[in-house]
Amino acid sequence: MVKAKRPVRKKEKLSKEENLYRSAVSLMEAVDCISRFERVVYSLNDAANKFDKLGIYKDSPERGEKCRKDAEETARRGAEEAYATAVDKLGKAKDKSSFADAIEDFKRAKKFGHNIEECDNNIQICKNGIKKAETRAMFKRQGIMLCVVLVLVLIFINTPFYPLVKGIYYQSRGEYKTAIGLYKKSGGILVGNGNMKECYYYIAERHNKEGSYKKALANYKKAQNKFDAEEKAFGIEKKIIGEAVPGDIVKYGDKKWIILSKTERQVLLFEKKASVKKKFDKDGKSAWHGSSLCNWLNRSFIKEFSHYERSAMAGQGMINENDREIVSILDKVKYEKYKNIIKDTNKSYWLKDSGKSDGNVCYVKEDASTSEAHSDENSISVRSSLWVVFK
Repeated sequence: MVKAKRPVRKKEKLSKEENLYRSAVSLMEAVDCISRFERVVYSLNDAANKFDKLGIYKDSPERGEKCRKDAEETARRGAEEAYATAVDKLGKAKDKSSFADAIEDFKRAKKFGHNIEECDNNIQICKNGIKKAETRAMFKRQGIMLCVVLVLVLIFINTPFYPLVKGIYYQSRGEYKTAIGLYKKSGGILVGNGNMKECYYYIAERHNKEGSYKKALANYKKAQNKFDAEEKAFGIEKKIIGEAVPGDIVKYGDKKWIILSKTERQVLLFEKKASVKKKFDKDGKSAWHGSSLCNWLNRSFIKEFSHYERSAMAGQGMINENDREIVSILDKVKYEKYKNIIKDTNKSYWLKDSGKSDGNVCYVKEDASTSEAHSDENSISVRSSLWVVFK
């Protein structure tokens, strides 16, 4: 079944006058949907102008007149309501936004000629109110900020950052000892450790210039690898060693040493005190070269010295065909030769000689006498020795 076609409605052709008339009528009737009175006034006046252009077309004159009267009445009534609303808002206003809303309504009333002078006065009152509100808000913000700052200061004072910052201040003034004490309190956080090394370095520089070489050396050592501290410490070490005689105590690396022997160019240093306890050889062998103690001294212990200090150490033979023996211990002959210089025997320590029994090695007892023990004994300490070239 074929559906019947709907008849096509022809579009009504309107004249220019009719188009303008209908547009004006639409404006006139649409004002009921507009909330702000200003837009109602503008719409009615716009409609009135369109009716005026039409002359005597239909009821254009009557409609135009009505639009103007309605616009005037709407403007009068709207301005009065806006003014009343503004006065009410002003009476209740306490903050900046409330005063700003009141100003907006006073301006609306003034624009349509309602109580112009009163509107101006009230607008000024609102502006003054805004200034006062802003001032109160500013003081409130400042008060809050002050409280926050005080709380943060109290918190900050009780954190490691406070002594750190104070340390930086005293360091900038050249009060290095005070700064170091504060950096220690900060626990070395962030830049604390680096700054503390700088302080030690500058203290060392002062002593060095004054000729207080031992004090300078001690502080260069504490400065560790800061700037050229290691090189300058090495220079002072050589100077002090060059002026010392057998039996004197000198600093080399991080340890104190007794000078046992001295030639024109080099000295034999011997650790002042026994410290670490080590097995002579973990496999129970008694030969010095190849022992675990010999390997430890020349591979691990030697790394405690700076590059400059290691460069001045003279070899004492070969551990094997590839490795030199730099750090050693005394043998029984040298011990007997220098025991009157050594004197201090606070702990037992190894000598490099093999004992009479298989796997035994000689050692010095606390009473300065010698004996022997098995090489894997772990209760005997180490006192190293090394030759240092000072010229």
